[in-house]
Amino acid sequence: MNEPRVPRLKDVAAEAGVSVSAASKILRGDVGRFGEETCRRVVATAERLGWRRNLLVSSIQSGRTMTVGVMIPPYDSFWVKVLSGIHHRLGEADYLPITIWQGDLDHMPHFEADEQEGLRQINRLLDRRVDALIMWPTFAVAYRRHISDLAERSVPVVVIDYEPDEPICDTVGTNEALAAKTVAKHLLDLGHRRIACISSRESQSQTWALERREEFERAVEVQSDAEVRSWRLNREGTNGVEVATELLTSDFRPTAVFAVTDHEARHVYDAAAALGMSIPSDLSVIGFADLDFAAGLAPPLSTVRQRPREIGVEAASLVLQRLDGTVSGPFTKAKIEADVILRESTAPADQ
Repeated sequence: MNEPRVPRLKDVAAEAGVSVSAASKILRGDVGRFGEETCRRVVATAERLGWRRNLLVSSIQSGRTMTVGVMIPPYDSFWVKVLSGIHHRLGEADYLPITIWQGDLDHMPHFEADEQEGLRQINRLLDRRVDALIMWPTFAVAYRRHISDLAERSVPVVVIDYEPDEPICDTVGTNEALAAKTVAKHLLDLGHRRIACISSRESQSQTWALERREEFERAVEVQSDAEVRSWRLNREGTNGVEVATELLTSDFRPTAVFAVTDHEARHVYDAAAALGMSIPSDLSVIGFADLDFAAGLAPPLSTVRQRPREIGVEAASLVLQRLDGTVSGPFTKAKIEADVILRESTAPADQ
């Protein structure tokens, strides 16, 4: 039994009574030079015959695959919303995101355990001729080390939440400095003078954590009678509760803790509960990111609300602007503002 033949562009053109060139232009949206009735007839004929545009042929003709490699895992609610923004903006421009990551979602956040695997994933996308790449930080480390090998491909790259020492691509991130200063002011205005900071692993890819901590420390130290001390997780990021317990039982005896993400803030909550400490009467805690669990902690966590969907939209917009030539020249460093959200985990110091 013969399979039904897939309708071709020339079939549409013949049925509609126009040239193949005219049918092609009309179905691509180039309708300015044709009459309204002709355009309606061609579109109606294409729909009736079930014709679909052959994107493979189109990509060969245009040199564009209309795809963007998105190298970001759905790590937490922040990154899920970043992905949402990227997919929305690319969809508006009729680009298809191809989202991949390395590693096992059950063993996050150790995606950087195998740099060669990260490079292999980058090359998988490049070999499929994606028009651009959007990366999260750990892929950026692999990209940076092999940029000389990859630069000749002339593929626009945007990295989110990573600040290399020297510009290697467009970047998008949060205005860490302003957010950290705002957190410091909030705690200082509440009368806290012994303030701890619990940071993440501060691995090579976590430039955001380093900036967040250092800007916070500087902002606290401006207050002459205030002191800040910082702790950070181990290389694997597996000892959060232990680090939180250490800082809470240290001779420093902080009255407030700034956690560089809500993940570390949750560790502080767990350590405080085990030590019989009450938040906020014994200890004020403020996090960063406003992840999906932050408002559900007891008490609800004060935190910095980033704008992940806006970050994703900006990252996608940057690659689109590079592709259409709207942006050229020096790399762009986009900073998205954040908002301090005050809930019940911070209160005036009882010193």
